[in-house]
Amino acid sequence: MATSQKKDFDLQLVLDGFTQCQTEEGTILMEKYLYSYTELCRFFKLMGTIFGFVAHDIESKILILQGHLASKNGEKYTTVQAMIQHEVDTDTTIVRGHPPSGSRTLLRLHRALEFIMAFMLKLSGSSDNDRTSVIAGDVYKDTLAKYHLWIVQKMAAVAMYTLPSRKNLIEMMCKQDYGTVLELLNKVADAMRPVYNETQVLYQKHDLMNLP
Repeated sequence: MATSQKKDFDLQLVLDGFTQCQTEEGTILMEKYLYSYTELCRFFKLMGTIFGFVAHDIESKILILQGHLASKNGEKYTTVQAMIQHEVDTDTTIVRGHPPSGSRTLLRLHRALEFIMAFMLKLSGSSDNDRTSVIAGDVYKDTLAKYHLWIVQKMAAVAMYTLPSRKNLIEMMCKQDYGTVLELLNKVADAMRPVYNETQVLYQKHDLMNLP
């Protein structure tokens, strides 16, 4: 378990970001989405060494999408809906060059969000002494493991085995006190859910769930 960055994860920032990144009409604002994900990088870094590669991958994907936002076609990337429609219309969703397509890039963040959302929900419903290694392992198998090579899955299993109890994990990771975190976990997952669901619908609608 990483200790040099202990108490670095701010759940309130994540809650604020996901609450603000979707409009009443369901439009997902890219800049707010990326703001939220910047904080979620800390979550993976604090999960242990093996998840460092996940955090690094997330950071690289954030930079790619920020690059699209700053490009000459930036207005096409201000929302997730506009980005996907633009890349579908221009037949660029499968581009893997420099830079890769926004649709392919966002899909990786979307997959990681499923893991985080499910982990927080299970964590909130557990007891103080429940081992988060079991919770994280079960959630990982149902989510991110589907996209990782066998050797990575085995390394992740070993790393997650070292995770402590819920109480110790929260006290080591989060800026907020223990009681506040317990209150925030469900709120954060609830704020993530409509963003995740809308993104899922968009990718399914355009048959983009398996972009290489």
